[in-house]
Amino acid sequence: MLTRAQINKAINDRVKAEFVGIPIQSSDVQEGFERPSFYVSLETRGTETFQFNRRREFTCRIKYFPKDRYVYKEEAYDAQDRLEVMFGLNFPINDRVITIDGAETDLIDKVLHYDFDFVITELIKPDDPGQPMEELVVDGGL
Repeated sequence: MLTRAQINKAINDRVKAEFVGIPIQSSDVQEGFERPSFYVSLETRGTETFQFNRRREFTCRIKYFPKDRYVYKEEAYDAQDRLEVMFGLNFPINDRVITIDGAETDLIDKVLHYDFDFVITELIKPDDPGQPMEELVVDGGL
């Protein structure tokens, strides 16, 4: 099973590789931060567990804080273009490739917000399969 930490690390590694030298803030962005920087969060929209598989729906939210909060448009547009290419169709996590369901981009309060949705479906092992039935005798009352 892919853990949330593995998923988050794969996304962060991809952002770090594309935007070399720009840190990803790990603390709450309301506590203060340096610019330019990213803030990445992973939210679980839903989880369904069935007998043999589990389906989890996620939204990844990437915020980009441009270097200058007053002159920011070109830098934000560049980051937006690069994020759209990086997470446009799919992205790898370990030995799997995750398909992006959809993405949205907004520029709110001079901060770029890039959100994308994806679903992970995985096989799970039953807790206790028990002993298999060897023979079933049905007496039909005849």
